[in-house]
Amino acid sequence: MRKKYKIGIFILVIVVIISALFWNGQSEPYSTKTVVDSVWDKYEVQSSEIGKYQDPSDGAPVIAIDVYDKTDISNVEKYLQDNLSKDDLAKYEIDVFSNKGITY
Repeated sequence: MRKKYKIGIFILVIVVIISALFWNGQSEPYSTKTVVDSVWDKYEVQSSEIGKYQDPSDGAPVIAIDVYDKTDISNVEKYLQDNLSKDDLAKYEIDVFSNKGITY
């Protein structure tokens, strides 16, 4: 009886550990869009875009972020450098700028 009790407890502990690992491992998968969208939660952003320049001869694809405050530019650039994958940093040109006060 005592042996069955220990085996039952052992199996229960294993099930709990496996369940905890499974639930803990289900975070949102990485994507460039997720990282760029998270900038909106941390900084005052007017717009963001992932894509190509209008003129393809201008170079690599771009991640463009328009911030309200010019002082946020370096913070947003650092945030993107820290959170984008190395592949994304190699693939995209990062362009953080402020168009505040510019009228068209």
